[in-house]
This record gives sequence, C-alpha cells and structure tokens, in this order.
Amino acid sequence: MYSVKYLEYDPSNVGEFWTESRLVDDGFDIQIQGAQWLSAGTAVIEAKNSCLLRLVLPKAAASQSRYSDNKGRFSGRDCDFQSLGQVLFLPPGTEFQFYHGVSQFKSMICLFDPGVLGPLAGIEWCWEDCLNDGMLNLKSNYLQVSMERLAQEVAAPGFASQLHTECMLTGIAMDLHRQFLGSRTPGDCRGKLSLQQIRQLREMLDGDPEMGNSVAKLAQMWEMPPRKFSMLFKNTVGLTLRQYVAQSRIRKAKSLLLDHKVLIKQVSYQTGFQNPASFAAAFRKEVGMTPEAFRQEMRRVNP
Repeated sequence: MYSVKYLEYDPSNVGEFWTESRLVDDGFDIQIQGAQWLSAGTAVIEAKNSCLLRLVLPKAAASQSRYSDNKGRFSGRDCDFQSLGQVLFLPPGTEFQFYHGVSQFKSMICLFDPGVLGPLAGIEWCWEDCLNDGMLNLKSNYLQVSMERLAQEVAAPGFASQLHTECMLTGIAMDLHRQFLGSRTPGDCRGKLSLQQIRQLREMLDGDPEMGNSVAKLAQMWEMPPRKFSMLFKNTVGLTLRQYVAQSRIRKAKSLLLDHKVLIKQVSYQTGFQNPASFAAAFRKEVGMTPEAFRQEMRRVNP
C-alpha cells in the first residue's frame, strides 16, 4: 500500500539512499532518509496508492549549497522544471519528474493514506484533476511546523508514538484537503459513497462491530445491491468492508492495550471479537505478534 516507484533515466546516475529511522503502522510509513547524487540526472518518481510528503530537514539542506539545483515538475503538464521547496506533496497515482544536481541531503519521506486514518475515513479524498504546482513548494506554516515535529517523533519515538503520529497526520491531511480539495463538491467524485453515508456507516460499526460481517444488511439500509455497495465502499475508502472493519478493530485494540490495567480478554470483547482466541489470531495476522507480545514491546519502548 505505501509504495513509491523511483526510475532514473540514466542508470549510471542512480543515487545512494539510506534509512536512519522508520515508523510504520496502519495508514502510514515514514522514514528519515539520506540521499546523495554524485552526478546530475533526471528521474521519475511515482506515488502509487499513497500520498507522499517530503520534508528536507533544515540543517541538512543548509549544509549543502547545491540543493537548489534540484527541480521538478508533474508529468504530462506543459510547464518548465521549477525549484522544489522544503516541503513537497505528491497525491496518490501521481508521476513526478525530478531533476537533481550533484547534492547530498537528508529528508523525511512520509507515505500515508488519509482514508485509512480513523477520523478521516468519512471524508472524500478524490485527487483526480487536482494537480497544482504549489504542491512542489508548500508554504503553509502549519504544515512546516507539523512536518518538523513529525520528523522529531520518527527520529526519537516516545510514548505511544503510533497514536501520536496518527494524530499529527490527521491534522496534516486536513490542511492538505483545505488547500487542494476544499472547493470541491461531493459530486466531483463519482462512483463513491457520500460523506454522509460514510459517517453513518462509521457510527454504526463503532456502535455494533458485528454489523461489519453483513454486507447485505448494510447495503439494504441504502437500498442498493450488496455488490454495488461493496464496490462503492472500496472506491471510497480503498479497502474492502472486511479489511476496513479488521483494521479498525486492531487500531482500537492497540490503543486499549496501552492501558496495562485492561485485561486482554476485555480488549477482545470491547473490539467486537467473540472470544480472546479469535482476537489473538486476528491481531497476530495484522500486527505480526500476539496482543501480549505487543503490550510487552510497548512497555520496552516506552517504559
């Protein structure tokens, strides 16, 4: 899900990249990454299914006088290469042409899907026909400060870093929405559920997680065939209903597991599982470890 494709026009110009720190969870993949190019060249960068934000870290950029040689433009647009700003944004499915000079710098690369972040699932994220050259040099003070704070969290994770990061990404996503999607009406994105429908659906699933097990019942509420409902839901959220419900339950479980006073069997029932065994199996499938192991890991990272 959180993928980016990098293709250098001249393979001999491929730079060197290294990751210094990384924070990954449902909905995001964030890295502090170093990059070095020993010769000038042009590459294509494609943000596939995720939004891509890049913050050039101030100290690293200031130490490299040639960083200003780096320029870019969106593919298919009749415009010249322009100088890139400290904060750059690529919507999902975007192809971006990147010209680099001889340079070395450090940056934070943030891949995230706002539709997966819990508070934003009911908002329409239709990036079609929204490309704006301002995305290559974001000047929002809020975004600048938020991205710098996010980089600090990734470089030195603290207590409940995943939850803290999700909160910061929620604010960042809303700021991007206001800048580039705020003037759109719900009819701009066809083949999707409406904002009101998604909100109602989230309220029902939060109140009764078992509702997520019956596509037919949910489709009946809006008087549409189950197959059409499933298609519209996936087009809107980017996940099947089953995947969405599973990820929502696991996110809620992670939050509850941070409170050591709450028993694991209580977490299983509060997140809609029939018994602790089915909860443990689902949690391990999504997270790669048992609920108890996750709780112990959180204690080790955030004593």
